Amino acid sequence: MEMTMGDPYANLAAEEALFRLARAPTLRIWDNQLSVVIGRAQLARFETDLDYCAEKGIPVVRRFTAGGTVYNGPGNLNWSFFASSEAESEGRIRYSSDARRIFEAFATIVVEALASCSVATRFVAPNRIEDGLGRKVSGMAAYISKQAVICHGTLLLHADLKEAERVTTPTGAQVERKYPRSNFMAIANTGADRGELASSLCAAAGIECVSDAMTAEERGLALKLRTKYVRREWNLGDPFSLDEP
Repeated sequence: MEMTMGDPYANLAAEEALFRLARAPTLRIWDNQLSVVIGRAQLARFETDLDYCAEKGIPVVRRFTAGGTVYNGPGNLNWSFFASSEAESEGRIRYSSDARRIFEAFATIVVEALASCSVATRFVAPNRIEDGLGRKVSGMAAYISKQAVICHGTLLLHADLKEAERVTTPTGAQVERKYPRSNFMAIANTGADRGELASSLCAAAGIECVSDAMTAEERGLALKLRTKYVRREWNLGDPFSLDEP
């Protein structure tokens, strides 16, 4: 489905809602407003410049999946795969409890879709896609339960790379090992056309591409979860003091 919610908080809430209610295999293709998205167990103040973000009005939002900090905004496309352990597979969107297999399987779909757009990339374990010069074009994260899996990622198309680097460069401060740190590396745009790429992603995944296909139940849960994602404590607080699973 091609489905974008109204703001970064709603978009991240929709990701969790679709995961919690995962039934049929789903590919979500979505855009986000300019924002910084941190990993579930990260400390925001060490992964981005909070003063700069506040000055520029850039939301900093915590997702419910692990991994490092990523840029969302103009020139960036987000993709998300959802699969239930109980549903029959559709195309290539399939459940697995093996994180390595999850990353490789879904990254392969993205790499093939980019190839259809004449963009050469490759999957690099554990969770990124690089161009031919070793620059990251897509970062990935996942969450696996006994019931479902989500694997989602960013994809740089025509983004402002200086701004992307500005808001995702971690500080040099020493932090306890329990807080995952982002690893800075060179990034690059793929130059792919958004519309062509969206179609290619659906084709590579073997799934029909439908616009705005959330059910009433999914929308209702996303709206309820948004109250969590707008909370300052959720986004900027200590992740190990939060009540959410």
